[in-house]
Amino acid sequence: MSSSFHLLILGGGIVGKACALALAQSGLDVTLLGARPAGALPAQGYAQRIYALNAASKRWLDALRVWPQVPQERIEPIRAMRIRADGAQLFFDSRDAQGEALAWTAESDAIEAALDLALRFERRVVIDPAQAGQISRLPDAPGWQVTTRDGRNLRADLLIGADGEHSLVRRVSGIAMDTHDYMQRGIVANFDCAAPHEGVAFQTFVEGGVLALLPLASIEGRHQVSLVWSAPEALAVELLALPPEALAQRVQAHLSVMGAQHLGPLQPTGTAAAWRLQRQLARRTVGDALVLIGDAAHRVHPLAGQGLNLGLQDAQVLAQVLQQRPAAQSPADPRLLRRYARARAEQVLALATTTDALARLYGSHSRVPAPLRALGLQATHALAPVRHLLARYASGLPYLA
Repeated sequence: MSSSFHLLILGGGIVGKACALALAQSGLDVTLLGARPAGALPAQGYAQRIYALNAASKRWLDALRVWPQVPQERIEPIRAMRIRADGAQLFFDSRDAQGEALAWTAESDAIEAALDLALRFERRVVIDPAQAGQISRLPDAPGWQVTTRDGRNLRADLLIGADGEHSLVRRVSGIAMDTHDYMQRGIVANFDCAAPHEGVAFQTFVEGGVLALLPLASIEGRHQVSLVWSAPEALAVELLALPPEALAQRVQAHLSVMGAQHLGPLQPTGTAAAWRLQRQLARRTVGDALVLIGDAAHRVHPLAGQGLNLGLQDAQVLAQVLQQRPAAQSPADPRLLRRYARARAEQVLALATTTDALARLYGSHSRVPAPLRALGLQATHALAPVRHLLARYASGLPYLA
């Protein structure tokens, strides 16, 4: 399909790059503004930012011919997940999701580098590293004008905001964002572990927040895991001030309650990093010739590991909606944009609500007694159909395969 329409994406992260690639492959001309090349992968160990990609994201990246370009030796399938809290346990494995794995861990930079490679050969995408300075409506036609910080004016029939939590596109459009601050930080760090993790992810809810250990592919025979610790603000400050070896000991103290004591002792492979945890939901994801995707539209608590997956599925659905339109129909047609918004509303709201409820249920100020929480977790574990449904939903695939 060829077209004279032009789309402009603000935001050059994974979601913006994937969206540009998908739209170009469907026959649309796209400018990707603000894109930077992916960072180099570390010579030893793993980068700090690790994502767990669900089955829907993996399949889509495979269809875009991106997934095979991610170094396969740096990808680890999550074959099972063990969740423990209040003395109860919930255990998932790949059979619950009716797939080969529950998810796959990969580095942010590795995924982004694979997207960079694919975009390099996509003639319909113009990659512009300049940053947006101002955004305004076109004075003489439908659409938008973006003035770059180096003084150039770019026109767009459809403006796509993939520019993160502080989105300029969202701000200029006047779309409000509902925000809840969890007063937590997500601390990430990587560790060598003493025994094989066998593709199992571990998670526990404790007084000090939510701890998760994600399995990483072994490097030179070294077994490794990635930590995501959603810690209350005061504890997060304390943990971030610790030397890497002391942080490893603090994590190690929780291995027993996670059912992961065989992984110890842990040895740090680098320093920790952190980001503030908030739930953010845009009150609308579309406007006049405008769409918000990824973190510009929503952010959820990381305890389910679904933030990037939501953003990738935004891009996938948007590309599908625009690809299926009649050839003469503008991609900025309000009917198309409303179709996209309806298609994404249920999943985003359901996941945001579920993760928010779990964060509050197991938070330090929860009013639900621990024995009652344990009963609920244990009942979910005992009911195989419920387990299967939850695992299938987390996969991003249809409930019925």
